[in-house]
Amino acid sequence: MAKRQSGVCLVQHRFLRTPTFMRISMHIPSAKSALRLLGISVGSAKVKCYDLFEGKQLMANEPCSAGGDRTIPPLKALMLIDGMESITAGGTERQFLQLAQIAKSCGVKPWIGILRKTEWLTEEIAGCPVQHFDLHTLKSITGLREMARVVSWIKAQRFDVLQTFFSDSNLFGPLLGRLSGIPVITGTRRCLSDPAQLPKPWSQLIYQFRNAMVDNVIANSMAVMQSVLDVERFSPSKLDVVYNGVDLQALRVARHQGHQVRSELHIGKEHLLVGNISGLRKVKGLPTFLKAASIAAKNDPKLRFVIVGEGDMRPMLEQMITSEGLEEVVSLVGAQHDVRPYLAAMDIAVLCSTAEGLSNSLLEYMAAGLPIIATDVGGNREVVGDVGILIPPEKPEDLASAILSLRSADRRREMGQNAYQNVGRFDIRIAEQRMADHFRRYAQNPKIRRRKKQEE
Repeated sequence: MAKRQSGVCLVQHRFLRTPTFMRISMHIPSAKSALRLLGISVGSAKVKCYDLFEGKQLMANEPCSAGGDRTIPPLKALMLIDGMESITAGGTERQFLQLAQIAKSCGVKPWIGILRKTEWLTEEIAGCPVQHFDLHTLKSITGLREMARVVSWIKAQRFDVLQTFFSDSNLFGPLLGRLSGIPVITGTRRCLSDPAQLPKPWSQLIYQFRNAMVDNVIANSMAVMQSVLDVERFSPSKLDVVYNGVDLQALRVARHQGHQVRSELHIGKEHLLVGNISGLRKVKGLPTFLKAASIAAKNDPKLRFVIVGEGDMRPMLEQMITSEGLEEVVSLVGAQHDVRPYLAAMDIAVLCSTAEGLSNSLLEYMAAGLPIIATDVGGNREVVGDVGILIPPEKPEDLASAILSLRSADRRREMGQNAYQNVGRFDIRIAEQRMADHFRRYAQNPKIRRRKKQEE
């Protein structure tokens, strides 16, 4: 593999409540470019940047150290997850499969381990070996036996790196990794609080026990990073932020792709289509979307609404559509393997979640050049910034008002263009570069280097 140079800087940001350092790993020519990629205004935000290799503070335009030869030696990584309903279950699931491909592009040999059987996910679909387990709990003899089987299998594979995803994997994975002798263990956090919902009297002890076994944790936004600091009291020196990435080329939308969708939904040229791409889960705030649809449609009968996604809230949402008399106004189209035709059909894009880590739907909206309305929660402000409309969560009147404010075609066009121009910092290539830097850092771990020397 060709040698690649990388700059790495340490950023102290004013958004953090305590003096906290956040490492940002990426291919960057200067600290200023790192801040721009993070969406931080160099002029207005009080930030300090430090070169991790040279141990010195940097001025905004000063180049970061390349850190010498940083070619990635062959690494074998286990990516451990709880389980997945389907590839269309949500953005996190899609991002996970994307990360497996990023690992391959970095020269790493990824394996996917699934704690609970997910039969549909095969090596052909994942693009790498897949191992299924049946580990649901550690509170029974059966569960402990399955844990022993998992540990035995992991040990035999001699993985260099364990990366955990989702709540149970993040909870149990570090213990499985240490019992299996994996040198480097890294966790991920992709939501504002730990979804494991641990009992409060014991939560801090469990967090400390688990996090003591982890070498570092990767958050997908600064908001999530702050949540980890607040909730888990995790060491700031072991936290990194890597934003989600989207393939901007693959998401390019041609408007003609939306004609068939609009025809199928009986949306005429005179109608404005307001879309929401979300899993049908409580956290996505879809009752607020339907209440806003009812309010806005009464003010303008030309408005139409579509929800793209599936989940356990569907029966409740269908009942709500009926009770609100929205059968001719709102369409539930289910999960879609390809959302591009729906993006092309939309005039306005909405995300009304009550909590978010970093929304893939927002990135897809921006890549499609759509005007965006989003709730001001989690990482949404980091993504949308000033190119969209931010509203409080669970406020249908505010959402309806924002929708009605976008009936001007000129305003929608201007907002859509601004959104598209700002999505470049979430290009998949940047995510690939950041993860490549992580794998290079893992490869320099003394325990991995000793193992590699023993294998020579």
